[in-house]
Amino acid sequence: MMTTGNREDYLINILRLTEGEGLAKTTELASFMNVSPASVSEMIKVLAGEGLVIYEKYKGVQLTPVGLDYARQLRKKHHVLERFLMDYLNIDHDNAHDEACRLEHALSDNSAIKMCHMMGTPVDSDCQSCKSPCKAISEGEIEVCPLNQLSRGDKGVISYVKSDDSSVVKRLVSMGFVPGRMITIDAILSDGGPRIILMGDATIALDYNMASNIFVDINIE
Repeated sequence: MMTTGNREDYLINILRLTEGEGLAKTTELASFMNVSPASVSEMIKVLAGEGLVIYEKYKGVQLTPVGLDYARQLRKKHHVLERFLMDYLNIDHDNAHDEACRLEHALSDNSAIKMCHMMGTPVDSDCQSCKSPCKAISEGEIEVCPLNQLSRGDKGVISYVKSDDSSVVKRLVSMGFVPGRMITIDAILSDGGPRIILMGDATIALDYNMASNIFVDINIE
């Protein structure tokens, strides 16, 4: 019996081989997925019957518009999961990739969007990168402010932690700066100096530059 996960593996790998343009040869797909040509032929028949691919004999297989949307959404989930595992759970890239391949089939669209918001990543269906600002934030659906721009007495909920240096994200997360936690600016030692932050029962002094990597939702009641 062919599982949904198995079907999705084929769709996302056809996308990886073609980027949504042209055809992937069945032999190429078999080699890429390390499966037999017979298995590829069997699955292509199933996917074609579901309207997700078009197969041209002796030429190859391509995604239909429906299949392309499906595959892109799945790839977005993979990227979100992969980055979450690396940046928040300190898992190396190879293991994060393998784990994301297993988890992407079970992650709902809604959960993927929430994870995008949490990490400040895009929610576009064809997410090529998880490093640009979250679409919801850029469109004004969520108002966030870097922690180092807050004033004394300001408070908010951490929306996401973001840096081009993954070690910075890991350090901040290990200190407890994770999405959903309430923080209050207790003191500012100087304009470009450390911020004294209250978070739960803890009082933390955080360097100005480090604080710039923490984005706070200031719209709280």
